[in-house]
Amino acid sequence: MNLTHLEKKRLVVGLIGILFQMAMVLFLILFLVKVLKVAILVPMPLVLGVMSVLIILTLLSNIWLISVIRRDKALLITGIEEPSTAERFLEITALREAYLEKIEAINKIKSNYEEENLISNEIYQDLKKCQFNLRTAASDTKFKEDRLNKLNDGFLKISNSLSSHVWLTDYQGKLVFLNESIKTLLGHPTASENLEIFDLLDISPIQFDLFRRRNFQSIEMHFNNNQVTNGKNSRVFFDESIKRILFIASISNQDNLMNKTYLKKSRDLHFVNEISKIISGQNSIETTLQDAIDRIAFLGNYNSCSIRLVNDNNELEIKALGGYSHEFVMKNKKNPTNSHLGFSFKNNRIVILNDISQMLFEEADIENVLVHNKRVLYIPLTNYNKTLGVLAIVSDNKFDEDSIQLLESISINVTIALEKILLYDRLKSNYFKTVEAFVTATDIKSDRFNGHSRRVAELCKLIAEKLYLSSNEIDEIYMAGLLHDVGKLAFSDHSLDYYYDIDNHGSIGRRMVEKVGLTKDILEGIEFHHINYDLSNCVIDGLNEQPYYAQIIRIANDFDLYMNYESTEPNAPMFIKENQHLAGTVYSSQFLRIVNDIIENHSDALNRIYSSEGQYES
Repeated sequence: MNLTHLEKKRLVVGLIGILFQMAMVLFLILFLVKVLKVAILVPMPLVLGVMSVLIILTLLSNIWLISVIRRDKALLITGIEEPSTAERFLEITALREAYLEKIEAINKIKSNYEEENLISNEIYQDLKKCQFNLRTAASDTKFKEDRLNKLNDGFLKISNSLSSHVWLTDYQGKLVFLNESIKTLLGHPTASENLEIFDLLDISPIQFDLFRRRNFQSIEMHFNNNQVTNGKNSRVFFDESIKRILFIASISNQDNLMNKTYLKKSRDLHFVNEISKIISGQNSIETTLQDAIDRIAFLGNYNSCSIRLVNDNNELEIKALGGYSHEFVMKNKKNPTNSHLGFSFKNNRIVILNDISQMLFEEADIENVLVHNKRVLYIPLTNYNKTLGVLAIVSDNKFDEDSIQLLESISINVTIALEKILLYDRLKSNYFKTVEAFVTATDIKSDRFNGHSRRVAELCKLIAEKLYLSSNEIDEIYMAGLLHDVGKLAFSDHSLDYYYDIDNHGSIGRRMVEKVGLTKDILEGIEFHHINYDLSNCVIDGLNEQPYYAQIIRIANDFDLYMNYESTEPNAPMFIKENQHLAGTVYSSQFLRIVNDIIENHSDALNRIYSSEGQYES
């Protein structure tokens, strides 16, 4: 054992003390021998002296040893001295590291235990769930099995009660179910025959693949017994894969025929509705007839279509023409009885020419059409025993009874629309004649302004046409131009020669005609045709700008006054030049440019107005 210097020193002191005690014991024995008078060679005084010295030394060593024992009793007994501070620090550090290692090991064991315990709990919960799911699945399986059996029984009852062919195939086309109707059709096959869909339908594998790719809501099915009926199919999926294909087909072809008839009638009704929409919203004969004939030709896919009306020369004149070819369209003809077109018009009869045998008499033009494998149909446009014209159609296909009924219905609608438009035109013509008579009364009161209102109306019409306004708006602006000076009737004949003194005739004129049903735009055009474009010459409550019709009448009125009264040598271009600086203040810049365009590019229209005071042509 390795001892330090201090430890060695303490060990030597202890050993000396022990030797002194042993020596003292030895001399004590000698002393006893002397006392007992045992013969020995050592004299008594020496023994006593040595014993005294030994006793003293033993006492001193014991005293020293006691002091050492008191200082560190534990170290003396064990023979080990108290370690130094550095050694103790190293020992403590080693012990601490060992302690921490033990703690870490214990924590790791604890963590592993907790983790394993958590996993064990999760496994336990999963096991409980699995147990619950197994019980539920067993219950659901039984429920689904019962449900499936019920559905299967229901499917069998329904499929056998239907008056249709019903069968199921697997993905490869093997027949897995046949209702009674199909079994009868196949001669009641046995289950061991392993029939496929090809034993039932006249189809190829490629065609069967179409049934695997999509569901058909309506498709013709050709059976091997030459029966053709309408049917459909539906794919049955399980786990995103096709397990079965269900087929349903009519026993007879009656449903198919009914569906075709229904679709045809629906198409025909849609056809008639389309034509009715077109002709019901039009006021122009040319536009109405052309839109109608274009739609008839498009929906019927006809070679050519035309509507012919009787003109002033007693000819059946083409008013509208459509179709994808005009090769067999005949020129305008008078309506003699030796032409099929004239015969249809004069006798108010439908003429059907599907082949040469149906011709009523010889006609080279018709023979030429029929020789080229075309068909001709003439339908008179008649209403209340009055024939207005003829609908003529050249087709690549034969005219059957259904198509003729459809076209006859359309011809009736076209005839009604024609009568409505003609009636409207007559009423409009009479209306304008009444207004012109009223305006004539104004002109009669002053020779100086004779024809002024009509010329202003014609100028307003020209401007409106350049603005591409509708026909109704053009009629309205023409009417406003005619009536713009009607308020002058309230003044004496003498005052009319000084039109600057009667600048309130616009508001008076409005009051005179506002009860006859004119539109607000016409009334405002009459009332405000003398105010400036920027309202700089008047202040009127609620008026933020000069009304649109009034802007047109203002420039037309001033142009006519310049051409007839204000200029000694009327020169239209000079009007623009002298009034260009008033653009945006007195006149609308847009209308000033339009008047300039009319002067430069439409001088013939101006010449017509100022040479003959042309009348309005509706």
